[in-house]
Amino acid sequence: MELKREEFTPALGELAREARPPSRPQEAARKLFAVDARSGSYQYEPRNRRLTPLGPGEDLEGEPSPAEMELTRAYLRWCERTGRPGDCLRLLEENPTVNGDGRYALAMALAQGAVLDEMLAAFKDMANPHAMLAAVLWTWTTYLVLLAVPEPFSKGLAAVMTVTLISYVGVDTFWSLIVGFKRLVEEADRATTFAGLREAGERYGKVMSRNAARAFAMLAMAAIGNTAAGLAAKVPALPASAQAMAQAETQVGIQLAAVAEVEAIAVSAETVTIALAPGAVAMTARGPGAVGVPRPTGGGISVKDLHVDVPKHKLDRLAPSWPEQRQLLVDVVRQLDGNVSAVATNSQGSIFESTLTLADRFGGQVSLTVRWFKYADGSITINTAFILP
Repeated sequence: MELKREEFTPALGELAREARPPSRPQEAARKLFAVDARSGSYQYEPRNRRLTPLGPGEDLEGEPSPAEMELTRAYLRWCERTGRPGDCLRLLEENPTVNGDGRYALAMALAQGAVLDEMLAAFKDMANPHAMLAAVLWTWTTYLVLLAVPEPFSKGLAAVMTVTLISYVGVDTFWSLIVGFKRLVEEADRATTFAGLREAGERYGKVMSRNAARAFAMLAMAAIGNTAAGLAAKVPALPASAQAMAQAETQVGIQLAAVAEVEAIAVSAETVTIALAPGAVAMTARGPGAVGVPRPTGGGISVKDLHVDVPKHKLDRLAPSWPEQRQLLVDVVRQLDGNVSAVATNSQGSIFESTLTLADRFGGQVSLTVRWFKYADGSITINTAFILP
């Protein structure tokens, strides 16, 4: 689904008028998601062997490395070039140099410069548009950091935000954004120059489309200063919520209007598990790949073409054209149906997955993974299919 600029910018401006930009956006974002600081300066007291965190504006004695200093100067020059002199993204309020999560926030800004411009346009009538931009960026970055840690488990506001994001961008895209952000973190940690951070950001920008970036920004803006219930109440009034609602029902098995019932989200190496309030349906989405699809008509087997017919899935190893690939998948699922156990079930039906070895058209062998949804009436839709590397 598409979130157009003419919908995004006015909606963002309206949300901004209902919020107040925090004076310390990084700290505010941590409090919003109830996460502790992941870095900082500490004073070690040898007598009692205690570490004492330094307060805002307090720094340890000693000079930062030349590379950190030059990266920070390059960041400030970038702010100046883009017409926002000074610490435009509020990266230096807790540290004298750009480090830690500040590197990830800067890389994210470099990844989506066009969307940042759209955000500033939405905030143009505010007293301090750049303060609100920094607040959204830090909320966005902190949320991704929260999901990028190994085996993350989130609840409250982060859980509601996750289900809503999946509803807007789909399971495939959400999964690729989390995996891509983990890669960005690794690259940003290794980067020693502003150019290195820019390259990491631009690579992530190819994963996060402008459409997905708008969805992230919109939900981050709606989350600022809010609670899980407050964010859930805003969701139905967001642009494109009707399309998102339809996608929520088919891909995660819940109604977007009931997003307040989401109590927790767990993200593992292969699944996104959504825990709902008692009496609601719990759902597990195995990724990458959608977990539900539009209802096929007339029974039988249908294929979600837009999720399957993509070059990265390498189905051309099996047949040269999409119609032939599509028929092959239908034949495979028809033979597997009834012989494979469900991996998850909701009120509409069950999700199935199978990986099998097939001969390719070049004389070799490939491992094909297929996932499909079988409705209660026996109708089947193939959600995704891909050849493993």
